[in-house]
Amino acid sequence: MLQLTEMSILLGSLLGSKRSHPNKFLSDHLMNVAEYAKKLAKNQNLKIDENLLLAISSTHDVGKVHPLFQKHLDGIGQGVNHAKSSAWFTFSITNNIWAAEIVCRHHTNLRNINEMITEWANDNSYTKTLKSLLPNWPYAITDEQFDELQDYLYFDLMSELSIEKWLSIRLLYSLLISADRMEAIGIESLEINELPDYLRTIKHSSNEINDWREKTKQLCLQKAQSIEEPGVYTLTLPTGAGKTLTGLSIAHDWAKKFNCKTIIYGLPFISIVEQTASVARNIFGQQNIQEDHSLAYSEGDSYNLSKEDLAWKKMITLFRYWREPVILTTLVHFWEALLSPKANHTMNFQRFNNAVVILDEPQTISPRYWKGFGQILDYLSQEWNTFFLLMTATQPYIASKKELAPPNTFFPYNRHHYNAFMKKKINIDDLGEFLESKLPVKSNSGLVVMNRKSAAIRAYQALKKLNLNAPILLLSGWVTPYRRRVILRYLKWLEKKRIRRYLVATQVIEAGVDLDFDWVFRDIGPMDSIIQVGGRCNRHSRKDFLGKVLVAELTNEKGYSLWRNVYDEILIEKTKEVLVKKTSFTEKEVRLIVDEYYKKITEGLTSTPIFESLSKGQWGEYAKLIEDNNIYSVTIFIEENNKVIPMLERLENDDWTLENHHERKKLVQKVMQYAIEIPIEMLSACRTYCANIPTKEERPIFRPIFNGRAWLLCKEAINKHHGLYSPVIGFVPPEDDFDSII
Repeated sequence: MLQLTEMSILLGSLLGSKRSHPNKFLSDHLMNVAEYAKKLAKNQNLKIDENLLLAISSTHDVGKVHPLFQKHLDGIGQGVNHAKSSAWFTFSITNNIWAAEIVCRHHTNLRNINEMITEWANDNSYTKTLKSLLPNWPYAITDEQFDELQDYLYFDLMSELSIEKWLSIRLLYSLLISADRMEAIGIESLEINELPDYLRTIKHSSNEINDWREKTKQLCLQKAQSIEEPGVYTLTLPTGAGKTLTGLSIAHDWAKKFNCKTIIYGLPFISIVEQTASVARNIFGQQNIQEDHSLAYSEGDSYNLSKEDLAWKKMITLFRYWREPVILTTLVHFWEALLSPKANHTMNFQRFNNAVVILDEPQTISPRYWKGFGQILDYLSQEWNTFFLLMTATQPYIASKKELAPPNTFFPYNRHHYNAFMKKKINIDDLGEFLESKLPVKSNSGLVVMNRKSAAIRAYQALKKLNLNAPILLLSGWVTPYRRRVILRYLKWLEKKRIRRYLVATQVIEAGVDLDFDWVFRDIGPMDSIIQVGGRCNRHSRKDFLGKVLVAELTNEKGYSLWRNVYDEILIEKTKEVLVKKTSFTEKEVRLIVDEYYKKITEGLTSTPIFESLSKGQWGEYAKLIEDNNIYSVTIFIEENNKVIPMLERLENDDWTLENHHERKKLVQKVMQYAIEIPIEMLSACRTYCANIPTKEERPIFRPIFNGRAWLLCKEAINKHHGLYSPVIGFVPPEDDFDSII
């Protein structure tokens, strides 16, 4: 196999002035990508076949010499697919079909092995491809080689499949995709920041609870310091015990001790990523933290940045590449980086090597994935010097080498008590009366958690009828991200001032959100979700006060349970089995109850064979963490302030090119702060409703934008007390549709 210097000379002589991009010679691009891939591997201390990586990188775009592609660079024609033709060049110098497949798919996605075999075994265009594109290419593919390739594909390849093969191919793919995108975007320096020392330690004022938290943290750290090898570890602590600071401390100690390059922190919801990122910045410094989620965008004027900083800003904005030593991301994006076959999703896969990965609230991952997911984590920890730390109060059956929390870790005294009302189902219209009969509703602050956004509105209305004489707020996916932040800040202020308050929310409030209430009601859901909601009840453990957590099953007026079509039936069935047996229990009994629940569901559920599928070459498919329901919903932008329409108009009217595409994506991230999703079948009723609202606007106040791909709801339809959107409770479905979705 050719060395890099030899390949550089060869390509330089053969490619001449052919270009890879409008202002870049193809030979320069190929050699730079090879150097970048080598540097990326070195940065992560990756054990890899360097010669194979260089061969892949230096041939991945050779097919761009095609005249149609060169004309396309001048704005003439549609170009030509260059990936497959490039792959034949890769094969010619490596005689490795896996390397060729990586190049063949570098603009699309990894695929299932059967598809790969079928295409390669039936494509005999190798001679024509090599000779027509580079007549003087010295490495021909003979007919005998192709016959051997067919034999290998049909008879030997399948026997080579294993989880090891998946890991090696995905890693090479990750390095190629990353290096290619970086070079194309103009990045010149791949130097990375070293993992920082603690800038400062966050300390809280001394009291009984904070002293207990600090003692618990130190005990967990002591146990973590005894760890001598990579693995999957758990940290099982009650909500409010300080898992975030404890987890970051453990991760930092491990990273320094075992020379890990990165700390990756995965969390279930964007709001919790933002909250945790703020804590991490205080500990490690702003410059060492990367907050990664779909709504994250960097503030500041791009015009003041250096060429290199601007290139990196483009890379992070366009591709969500993990550059910094401490990454805070969503579990969804973590899952994509680990398993998604899409090329751009694999870029961060390399960063799992020599890393400490914290997974916060991993029980939010479907139980059907636990076994296979645990097998993957265990395998990576053995092969890659990767430490996994799973943190939650309700530890799922994923995988564990050792528990780091002291046994039977509880708050110094009971914070709350659980009661399950299982005698009968409760109609949602009777919710107010039911709560008054069971809880100190009018004298204490409370939280009501529902399974559906429409049900949350009904619950909000039920609380309003009780004349509580205190703020009542609502959080759900029908409230824009911008408004959710405002509401959360207001709730924290009310809590600080000790003002009685009420919140109605959907499941977004379950995990990680640092809010405190005197009582909590939850419509029945999975047992672990109930416990997570319970963590918002007397969260900070006021002495001589016992919070109350109440669970019941709500229905609509037709008797239809409101958890249906939200949760897997077996999860609710097993939850009911546990709650019927134990209708009243204390916080100290939670771990045993959750353990019983997990045993029941793992016995009753059929696991999705994630690990086995990867071992057998099913690389083009993956079990999504959250199913995509976009085909049933539509994006609505809410004109909550005067910034919204100018941003939308700019997105629609500006001339967006490859050079300013990162600015477009940044603008999209900004305007998505004012977006919600509603069922697509509601559009007609919304248009009818808005048609009856008086307006001075010449255009409809509810109208399609982006060629009908989204809609805009103007300020005339926004009203605190009525309208399609309320700043208090978010989107309010038209009356005609409201009853049908509850």
